[in-house]
Amino acid sequence: MALREPNKKELKVIKKALSYFDSKSFLEKYSVFVKEGEDRKELFALSKDLAEFLKKLDPDIIYNAGIKVGEVGRRLRLSLEGSFWLVRKDKKKVWVNERGEMLFLYGRDIFSSSVIKAGDFGENEVVFVSNKHGDIIGIGKSRFPAEKIWDVDPDRVVIENLTDRGEYIRHVRLYESF
Repeated sequence: MALREPNKKELKVIKKALSYFDSKSFLEKYSVFVKEGEDRKELFALSKDLAEFLKKLDPDIIYNAGIKVGEVGRRLRLSLEGSFWLVRKDKKKVWVNERGEMLFLYGRDIFSSSVIKAGDFGENEVVFVSNKHGDIIGIGKSRFPAEKIWDVDPDRVVIENLTDRGEYIRHVRLYESF
């Protein structure tokens, strides 16, 4: 259960995901480590300096370090912190108004009337929900392609809530990745 560097297969999955989110430079700034558990492989990011320091220590005594950015398996599933760190481009984002933000943080889905702006995504894709300031407040799944959101009835759900920052307050599914 100690932290270790990712193997070749895991590193390939990580790099592919970073490329998909236009965040290839992430590995230039940060080091990543994997914590393998019984049912998941958690991915942690930490500064290069901290990583070099930890490499000098006995690896069996290091159980946690850095920030959990997701879980790695056949694909990389980002946590909220991971999405905040990695998703700098607007490609897979949707922006909501204040009412939509409040409802989303209470665990509700996003209605068409709450959407201010939408990036470029298709139907049934994972999207990052942002408030009007661009802060990622959660992760959702699109029910429609981005260009069709404007054609949907205002009271129809367009983004399903998968996880949101309000879960930390509600104490539900803490640190899950999608």
